[in-house]
Amino acid sequence: MSNPICSTVVPPVCWGQIRQTHPAVVQAIYALSSEERPPALIWEAPTAAEWQEVAELVVEYINDGDFTLDSGRFAWGPLGTLRL
Repeated sequence: MSNPICSTVVPPVCWGQIRQTHPAVVQAIYALSSEERPPALIWEAPTAAEWQEVAELVVEYINDGDFTLDSGRFAWGPLGTLRL
């Protein structure tokens, strides 16, 4: 991950599994998280800007070769699917 925001925080492996969320989405959520907006809050109730930022980071991860595009669908738990 060449963008510094992409690699600053490594999420726990089980965090995304428990929430049925794609690892690329989990990584992006953790990259955007802060004390004010912890990962769980972003995952449960993302703002429109956070949803967009997660999508942009997932695209960057794919372009950098960190994740594959597969079907272009990235699970975001019960919220649905991030589609690229």
